[in-house]
Amino acid sequence: MDYLDKLIRLSKVEGEINTLCRFQGNWQVKHAQEVEAMGIFHIISQGSCEVILDNQEHYHLKTGDVFFLPYGLAHHIGSCGLQHCEACLGGMSACEYGAFSLKTNQIQQYDFEMFCGYVRYSTYSRSFLNLPDFLHLSAQTHPQLNALLQLLQHEASLKLPSKSIIDSLCNAMFTYLVRDYAEKSDIRSGILGALLDKRLAIAVESMLRQPEYEWNMERLAELCAMSRASFIRLFKQKTDMLPGKFLMDLRMQKAEMLLRESHKSILAIALGVGYKSEAHFSQAFKARYGMPPSQFREKIKPGYTGFD
Repeated sequence: MDYLDKLIRLSKVEGEINTLCRFQGNWQVKHAQEVEAMGIFHIISQGSCEVILDNQEHYHLKTGDVFFLPYGLAHHIGSCGLQHCEACLGGMSACEYGAFSLKTNQIQQYDFEMFCGYVRYSTYSRSFLNLPDFLHLSAQTHPQLNALLQLLQHEASLKLPSKSIIDSLCNAMFTYLVRDYAEKSDIRSGILGALLDKRLAIAVESMLRQPEYEWNMERLAELCAMSRASFIRLFKQKTDMLPGKFLMDLRMQKAEMLLRESHKSILAIALGVGYKSEAHFSQAFKARYGMPPSQFREKIKPGYTGFD
């Protein structure tokens, strides 16, 4: 699934596992709706618990389970059998514990442990993946997750744990969850839906491989063996966006990535994402991000001094 790697890379997914929770007895933690483009991870390493979404749907989690909320939906997570419990929300303490913030309600002992973290997406790219409200997988049926969990637990047990390794495990877990969803779900909409539709896949894959190419609707429709009108209509029906909008989104995401990760000149980036002039590219970039690319780079790389 090379296209999935490209989607995730262009979406600028950055994962971090930063919290280790150890609780004893009755406990509950409340998570408000995230306002940023952020997904929330809960990885159960010992014991069992229950997640309650705002719509009052309950989900039971046990050792080895991963529960991921791609849009950071508001929820409660707590010991099994509890409804919303104000008394159980208090009594928590937090301290630094290696690479984690350790949260606990009992210092001496615990019968439940979980790792928590998040993934951030680029503001305009979360819609590329078009994930459901939550993904819930068990290590019992997905041994690869168990291997990742064991690596995470080992790293957490070290005197000098590596944050980069821990965060890489989070990114690997995210990719595995998305791949499993793409392989096993009947995805009928969004970019993933278009990629899984044999009629559109070649056009989407081609734009993902070469967003800088001079694509037009006629050429993309020809790849799909469709008329121009039929191609545009089907693409819009599947993804809720026009092909030209998707192509522009890809180019802007690639441009943002190059501005963050390379020292290429603005002109080189413009040409590398399909624009024939720096002025045209700068105008399109400013319309999307509210500032020209040079200012964007200055903002994210205050120490930037030159080009290669």
